[in-house]
Amino acid sequence: MHKHQPLRAYKVWKTIRGIDTADAREEFFVMKVSLEEEEAEIARGRTKRFPWMDFFTVPRARRAIVYANIMIFLGQFTGINAIMYYMSTLMYQAGFDRIQANYMSLVGGGALLIGTIPACFLMERFGRRFWALVMLPGAFFGLILVGVSYKINPSNLPAVQGVYLTGLIIYEMFFGGYACLTWVIPAEVYPTYLRSYGMTTSDGWLFLSSFIVTYNFTRMQAAMTNIGLTLGFYGGIAILGWFYQALFMPETKDRTLEEIDLIFQKPTSEIVRENVRNLKVTWGHLLRGRIAKAMESEPVRERFDEGGVEKGL
Repeated sequence: MHKHQPLRAYKVWKTIRGIDTADAREEFFVMKVSLEEEEAEIARGRTKRFPWMDFFTVPRARRAIVYANIMIFLGQFTGINAIMYYMSTLMYQAGFDRIQANYMSLVGGGALLIGTIPACFLMERFGRRFWALVMLPGAFFGLILVGVSYKINPSNLPAVQGVYLTGLIIYEMFFGGYACLTWVIPAEVYPTYLRSYGMTTSDGWLFLSSFIVTYNFTRMQAAMTNIGLTLGFYGGIAILGWFYQALFMPETKDRTLEEIDLIFQKPTSEIVRENVRNLKVTWGHLLRGRIAKAMESEPVRERFDEGGVEKGL
């Protein structure tokens, strides 16, 4: 469709999705119309030949690409893919023999899978921001238990394996829920006319980040020691990431594309102020024991409309 070959696109769509239902036909039509609108917006822009240059020259687009790719950074440099790829090796280091280590690696993968299920059903209810601020500390707590297992006397093998597996399962389950954000957020924060360019950048950064942490895993483990890598590096990034999310992460739940545009048109300082107010409201509910209220509290609404006129509160 991007190459202006709608007939070929239609044939592919007919093969993979079919055209028997109204929804399938409508989805293809919406795809075509969306592309036409995107191209019209590019034609009206300042960088018609290289629209991706807006990521450098337009503050709204620049904020979106920085935010989306920092979230991907947090999803990869807290170690999930490196741990998954080296799961059998890590199980062997925890005291399982080589055959057991291969089978026990299924525990980590299974926990990761189970962790994605609540995200599918609850992220839309609680919101991206609340979900991120809860999932990342849960993963960090799992890393703490993994680090504690390295401090237990190796002669007490059942205790080492029990604490290690508990920490690993907690880490994987919470990270299963968190990892979903790294696909949801980039897909909804880019301007419509830059979405294909932005998602290409984010996808490339995701796989490059995965390669970096995985390729260097054994050398980092040797240089930092096991506990230094899990708690010092992965855990340290998780802590820094939590504070980044608390201050700089806007809520995009239940927002239209136009409303998301307005959010990223704001100066970063204004987003930080709103997030600080939201944190005060949430913690106020938590300290009063209103857990349900804290989980479902809406973010503080913008004080001004598009024209800069103060809204009635």
